[in-house]
Amino acid sequence: MDSPAEQLRQAADAVARLGCSSADYEALTDAAALAGQKDIATARRLLETRAAWMAATIADRSRPELGHSGLAAQQGFLSPEAMIQKVTGSSKNE
Repeated sequence: MDSPAEQLRQAADAVARLGCSSADYEALTDAAALAGQKDIATARRLLETRAAWMAATIADRSRPELGHSGLAAQQGFLSPEAMIQKVTGSSKNE
């Protein structure tokens, strides 16, 4: 079985092979489009897992008991959530 890092590399490579534009995607056969959707879902799942791990790491490094020495506080944020939103450009719901 491939390592988690290799799984992510393979998923990213599979998505990259689909093309670099909407025209490339439109040119895919039906079978390739369906397989591509599966490849994108796999890559997304692998990335979302890592995003959750990173958010947990940032939250741990920003624990309230760390006060001003916590990661979020050092960066000028009141919470790790606010810092992650700013860094990623995401919304609170995301």
